[in-house]
Amino acid sequence: MAVPIQTWGSMGTMVPEQHEFGLQTSEYLEANEVYDLFAHLLRQLIIDQPEKPLQFLQDELRKKPPLAVCVIGPAGINRTKYCQQIASDFGVKHIHVGNILRSKYKDLFESAGGVLLEDEIVIPLVKTAIKMAQNSGWVLDGFPRTKVQAQALTMRETGFCLDKVLLLHAGEKTIRQHFSTKFKSGGHTAAEKEDLINTRLQQYNRHIVSIVEFYKNVIRQIEVSGVDDDTNPVYEVIRQNLHVRPYSYAPMRSHRICIIGACSSGRTTQCQAIAKGYGLVHIDPAKLMLQHQKKSGQFPEEVPLEYVGDEELCKVVGKRLNEIDCLRKGWVLDGFPKTKAQAEFLRQAHLWPTRLISVVLDEESVQERALSRRVDPVTCAAYYRTPTNEKVAARLVHAEYDQPDKLKERYVLHMQRLEKVAQSFPLAFRTVNGDLDIGDVTQEIKDRVNKPSPSELAQDADTEE
Repeated sequence: MAVPIQTWGSMGTMVPEQHEFGLQTSEYLEANEVYDLFAHLLRQLIIDQPEKPLQFLQDELRKKPPLAVCVIGPAGINRTKYCQQIASDFGVKHIHVGNILRSKYKDLFESAGGVLLEDEIVIPLVKTAIKMAQNSGWVLDGFPRTKVQAQALTMRETGFCLDKVLLLHAGEKTIRQHFSTKFKSGGHTAAEKEDLINTRLQQYNRHIVSIVEFYKNVIRQIEVSGVDDDTNPVYEVIRQNLHVRPYSYAPMRSHRICIIGACSSGRTTQCQAIAKGYGLVHIDPAKLMLQHQKKSGQFPEEVPLEYVGDEELCKVVGKRLNEIDCLRKGWVLDGFPKTKAQAEFLRQAHLWPTRLISVVLDEESVQERALSRRVDPVTCAAYYRTPTNEKVAARLVHAEYDQPDKLKERYVLHMQRLEKVAQSFPLAFRTVNGDLDIGDVTQEIKDRVNKPSPSELAQDADTEE
């Protein structure tokens, strides 16, 4: 039975003419990124508080916003190499805090033996370097290293709002391998520098948790592997996480990606990969519903979202998408919208996706994949392989909704709704073949995300020449 389209928010009280005008206006503002422009200008007004706001806004519209990014991570993973590449590609100042300290306090720096210098020494030097580079933009290499240093980069302290913080993350084994290579090139062995390595790792681990917590709404974590050659994809991931336009390097709007597809299409796996690759927040409506049920005192049920009421689901999803980490970092939404009503909710809540990607898979492949999926009735977690925990493995069952007749029903329901969902966001809608290898599907999705739409190209001043 078809679910009637609901009205959401203030638009539900409009007369038909007002409603139509409201939809047309919203479509124009969203397509041309006007909401994002207003948000940027308002933020700059708050930061600068100029005496002549109108003149300030006119000047702001003519300026190319300079790139400002912090790159942090443990010593020994070639962080500086990536910072140099960013500085070269984007034409910004590379602020290497270690080099600044060496030149200013050489004896003190060398005698520290891997121990961090006092914040009172480091912070003023960094602030001075930032001030000198504020017009051209900068990439800050290895700062902040403590929570106090992170607090010194707040808007109140510096006059700018930092929203690009990249954490290059690696396991201890990888870090030690990098250190070994570095010391070997200098004529030393890792064993000779063991104490220094241990000290640096201890210092890093002691402070990084509080720094990540401080920047939790903007920080983007990037995995650095042990491989370090010309084929290393780390820098490409860094570029994606900087989230700037390919031509003018001006800030882009936050990615808002919906990945939809039939059950067993690999949709969740792709959402996880895209969230990791672009530094986005992965929103899983199924998990949100389980959490909602628990908080409401209900017994958690693993009911497919096809059978969950639109109003309840939209309320839960909308609340999560309006939390600050989603607003600042962007999001990838897993299997939503599934209906025309859910798509209409995104439209009226000003949560239009920048990409709506459908992972296409035929019914026979869906049935085949679902045969290997089993569910833990205790945690509602799904497994495609037998888990190593024997107790968990023993209680796994095939879910009721994964039976062939139910899968057919769910597949038909998805296909019936897909066209209407796609029609809600024609400029953002893309398709990918879900029958490829997992990595190939991920790359197909990235290609759809990275290729600008005509409306996005129109926002890039450099393409108008």
